[in-house]
Amino acid sequence: MRKNFEINMIKWLYFFGICSFVMLVNKPLAKDWLLVFFIKSYYASLVDKLVVYKGYVEYPTRFPKRVKTSVLFDYILFPITCVFYNQITKDSHILQCLIKVLYLSVPLTLIELWLEKNTQLVKYKRGWNGSTTFYSLSFSFLVVRFSMYVIRRLFDNQKRPDHTL
Repeated sequence: MRKNFEINMIKWLYFFGICSFVMLVNKPLAKDWLLVFFIKSYYASLVDKLVVYKGYVEYPTRFPKRVKTSVLFDYILFPITCVFYNQITKDSHILQCLIKVLYLSVPLTLIELWLEKNTQLVKYKRGWNGSTTFYSLSFSFLVVRFSMYVIRRLFDNQKRPDHTL
């Protein structure tokens, strides 16, 4: 019964994630949001692979089973959340970015703590805890936000050629 609940939760979250992706990138600056999505996916997959390989976190119930990391979180939910964070901080100063990161890191940490205690979707090992999750989430949001700041500064200042016919 519990296993069915977890599998259904995973299916629902895939559906939710795909719908959210369509809604979040279907806005002005879609190229930026897609770039954020892919940067975050890449970053999350590397970090999660290392964390799982080192034995800090385990995902007992996952889809697909062959992959030891959380495909749902690394490639859908976390990148979507990062897109949303970048959208709400696009014109924010550093202090505002630091405050707004709490809007997402705190709830995500609390959700993961609940999942860790009540499901087999995530299990902490070898000293990993809620604080580690909170700091790693916050840091990764800020790293991607800073990366986008640098990318915008580099490419928005270049003179674009006129391609009109």
